[in-house]
Amino acid sequence: MEETEKNTEEDIPVYKDRSLMYMGIGLGVVILIMGYLTLFVDDPWKSFRKEEDKPGKIEGSQNPSILNKSQSMSEDQVRESLVKFIEAFYYDQKKGYFDPPSYFAKITETFYNYHNLNYQRLKDLYWKRMEDMHNFSRNWIVSSLDFERSDSRIIATYWARESYFRPSLNEQYSGDIKYEMTIDEDGKIVALKELEKKNEQVSKVEPDSSMLVPATENMEEESGQTSDSKVFDMSVVEVQPEFNGGQRDLSKYISNNIKYPSAARQNHVEGKVYLSFIVERDGSLNDIRVKQGIGSGCDEEAVRVLKNSPKWKPGTVKGTPVRTFCVLPVAFQLE
Repeated sequence: MEETEKNTEEDIPVYKDRSLMYMGIGLGVVILIMGYLTLFVDDPWKSFRKEEDKPGKIEGSQNPSILNKSQSMSEDQVRESLVKFIEAFYYDQKKGYFDPPSYFAKITETFYNYHNLNYQRLKDLYWKRMEDMHNFSRNWIVSSLDFERSDSRIIATYWARESYFRPSLNEQYSGDIKYEMTIDEDGKIVALKELEKKNEQVSKVEPDSSMLVPATENMEEESGQTSDSKVFDMSVVEVQPEFNGGQRDLSKYISNNIKYPSAARQNHVEGKVYLSFIVERDGSLNDIRVKQGIGSGCDEEAVRVLKNSPKWKPGTVKGTPVRTFCVLPVAFQLE
């Protein structure tokens, strides 16, 4: 029995520990590699640097603009890219989409008459400006596009024909405006301003109600309240009436509910129907009339949509709701 156990122990193989030898070989290889990189490579750490740490990456360039690296582009390429860029810029605005980071630099040096704006301030000013521009239409004239390079920037100028209705003044405006747009090396707008205006036309839609309060008359001083019969013009009230949600939601409401009359579609009738109405003190709409129509069923359809509108926010004078006379253009345009 003891002899069998002894033979078994003698049969077990014994291995030498070679871990120190492998560690030494590995360390030698590392030293050789580092020595090669130090002697023959300008930036030895370049091979180990993560992609996001490499110099030259532009922040926010996940969707690079077609005008990036414009310095390497020919004149024809810059012009073609500018046309696409401006076309996309105005197309998004026409669809009610305005996302400053998509087009503007982080700090916009000039936006119309405002300077050094961040994204949020730019967006606030844009929608505030559009509140008094109902049924806004802009057609920029591609053939008028001109540009020059200034260091790493492109300064583009072009003409655009614009028209819109000013509810605060009951005025329809149209005119040609020359714009200057400055784009930086990252393909972002850093300045946008008006240079010149011409062919301006302004037509006022006059109220037809004899109940209107004169501009010199405000609230009855003693009672602090207005008579139920008095109607104030938009230019008189301190806070103007508006659709709940503002101009954007009003445009959505009209486009979602209006139905193009078949007669107008068959006869290719397009244009704007101007409606006058009174926003009551409780926000309801009353006395809706067609001030200027285009016929073929469009006038009646515009009235129908406005009659079904939810209540508005009423106009106020000295904090008190008042009856307010308003004019609204409703556009009919075939696709």
